[in-house]
Amino acid sequence: MKILQLNLNHCEAAHDLLLQTVREIKPDLVVVSEPYRHLVTQPWVTDKTSKAVIWASGKCPLQSVANSTEAGFVVAKVEGIHFYSCYAPPSLSLDAFEDLLDRLTEDAKQHSLVAIAGDFNSWAVDWGSKETNARGEALLQAMLSLDVVLLNSGNKPTFIRGEASSIVDLTFVSSSLVKGNYSWEVMNTYTASDHSALLWEIPTGQKASRVHKTNAVGWRVGASGKTGKSVVEMPTSRHNF
Repeated sequence: MKILQLNLNHCEAAHDLLLQTVREIKPDLVVVSEPYRHLVTQPWVTDKTSKAVIWASGKCPLQSVANSTEAGFVVAKVEGIHFYSCYAPPSLSLDAFEDLLDRLTEDAKQHSLVAIAGDFNSWAVDWGSKETNARGEALLQAMLSLDVVLLNSGNKPTFIRGEASSIVDLTFVSSSLVKGNYSWEVMNTYTASDHSALLWEIPTGQKASRVHKTNAVGWRVGASGKTGKSVVEMPTSRHNF
């Protein structure tokens, strides 16, 4: 499956360019944060705030919409995988952000195959930030409760505004979905948003279920020096499973 991921920053030009990009690269699914307008004639579902969107833009239909009443994320089942589109605005307090993560992980624990993507407005060295902030630490701990791995690779920023840049658009998927062929990249396509488009591919749920399960590959928690603080360690390469 080919998935396009982008924060449109509520920009009309970005919306129009997204439609053009979808026509050109023909993704199966689009994960959108902060849309400009909603496509009422398309298989398009949103969260309670209308800022997190899943759009079935290709030939793969939405098998079910499991939850569209939550604030901060929406989830839909496509090709046997539960896809989560998330948006956590920077204005959220840490308590509200942690509440969002609690609701998200409790929902995701109900499903064997998940893909969790969106703009979390969180920093962590694990995905290329210069430092880990409180929201980044909270997100890392939340994802540790799930059998997921982070697809983000490299240090290319996903957000650029003037001289400021950061990596805030993230993609997490079940570990069994990266035991076959997969890819993830920050596209060079102009978006008219201050966010870059992400393009990633994972096997369908049927193909993933046929992969022989070995020890789960993902994060593991260890002790950091004398403090005993939990740290997250990634495999040296996510391409060798």
